[in-house]
Amino acid sequence: MATEILVKDPLEKEMIEGGRELVLRLARTGFNVSAALWLWNRERPYWRLLIASPAVKKSLDDAYQKIGDALREKPPFPNWEMTRIQPLTNSEPVIKALRSQAKKYRTNMAGERLKESWLGDVSFDDAYIYFVK
Repeated sequence: MATEILVKDPLEKEMIEGGRELVLRLARTGFNVSAALWLWNRERPYWRLLIASPAVKKSLDDAYQKIGDALREKPPFPNWEMTRIQPLTNSEPVIKALRSQAKKYRTNMAGERLKESWLGDVSFDDAYIYFVK
């Protein structure tokens, strides 16, 4: 009988600090970030940095350009991969669920960790939230 074992990469301290630094750099350039978090789920079993902004709705290419510019300034940590960054609109289900939760409890959810949680229809296998506006 075969047993499936899921091996999950840890969310390392340098990833958390690096993501925070990237979000701060984006804010300094005027890029309006409405939510930022690291997300891991079974469908995509690697950590992704999700950055939500109203600017993404206008132009995904421009959002990637701003993020790329912020990364070129200085990579936030060694082995930084642009492929792990995903700009999102505020209408994405994961962002809508977080914003709803933040509004309901009047919090920005800064520093919260969601493990094996559900917010509305959205499942969070693991997430680290920087903030939600």
